[in-house]
Amino acid sequence: MVFVTILLFGIYFAEVGALSLKVQEAANFALWEATGHVMHNPQAGVFQRPHAEALASSEAAGRYQDFDGRSSQQSGAMTFQQALARATRIQVDCEPTRPAGSPVGILGTRPQDADPGSAALGQSMKLESDGISCTAFTTLRAERIGKFMEPEFFKVSHRNATDPFRVCAAGRASGGRCTGRFFMLLDDWGLAGVAEGRECPLSINSGATCANADYYEWAKSVYQKNGGGGSAGSALMAGVDAQGGVDEDQFFMSFRGAESHYEQNIGGSHAANQTVWETTPFEAENISPNYRNDGRRNKWLGGVPH
Repeated sequence: MVFVTILLFGIYFAEVGALSLKVQEAANFALWEATGHVMHNPQAGVFQRPHAEALASSEAAGRYQDFDGRSSQQSGAMTFQQALARATRIQVDCEPTRPAGSPVGILGTRPQDADPGSAALGQSMKLESDGISCTAFTTLRAERIGKFMEPEFFKVSHRNATDPFRVCAAGRASGGRCTGRFFMLLDDWGLAGVAEGRECPLSINSGATCANADYYEWAKSVYQKNGGGGSAGSALMAGVDAQGGVDEDQFFMSFRGAESHYEQNIGGSHAANQTVWETTPFEAENISPNYRNDGRRNKWLGGVPH
C-alpha cells in the first residue's frame, strides 16, 4: 500500500511539474509573439498599437490548448488529461501595462531617455510606451486515484492533496488569482519590415514620391523641430551670397539603397554638373577624395571606408 501511494504521487507530481512549465511557456510565447507585430504608425501618430496584446494572447491560447505549442492543434476539449493529472485549458492574459510599482521613466521607453541631448528628437517623437505584461494559468487536480486514500485506511485523507489548485506562469496564486506577470518593453522606434525599408527618391516637402512614408515623416519631423522649415536656408544663402532658384527653406530628402546602387539621376545640377545624385559613398570623378570602389556593391552602406 505504501509503495502504490508513493508511485501514484510520484507520477502525479511529475505531471504537475511538466504541465506547470507549459503554463510558463505559454506566457513567454505570448510575450515574444507580440514583438512580431507592427507596433507603430508614425503617419497616424500611433505607437504601441493595442491589438498586439490581444493577437499574442489569442495565438498563445490557441497553440497551447493541448499544452504543446509545437503542434498548434486546437483540441476543443475543456480539459487535458494525463495519467493522473487533469488540467483545464490554459488561459493567457496580456495587457499593455507595466508591472505594479514600476517607475514611470523606465530607461528606453522614450526617445529622450535614450538621448537626453537631442531636444529635436524628443519633441518630434514625444511618446511613451507601456510595453506588455503577460501571464497564463490553469487549474490542476488529480484523477483516477482510488478510495484506498480515504481515512478508513489512513488517519488523514491523502485525497486532500489531489484537490484542484491554480497554477500560474509567474509566482503563486493569491486568492485563486495570478497576480505575477512577465513584462517586456515593446517597439524601439526603429524602422522594420518591407514598407519601412523602401527607398525615397528625392522629395521636396510633401514626400509624395516617397515609398517609405514612415522614414520620410520622421526625418521631416526632426528637421522641423530642430528649427528647419523657417528661413534658415534662405539666410544661409544670403550669408554666403549664393544664387539660385531653389527654395532652400523646404525639406529635401533623398534615400537610395543598394537596389539603386545608392544613386539617382537628377540631371546636371550639382557638383560641377554631375548628373547623378549619390548617397555616400559617391563616385564623382572630379571630387577628392574619391570613394569609388567597385567592390562596394551589395554591402552594408555600400562598404563605406572607415
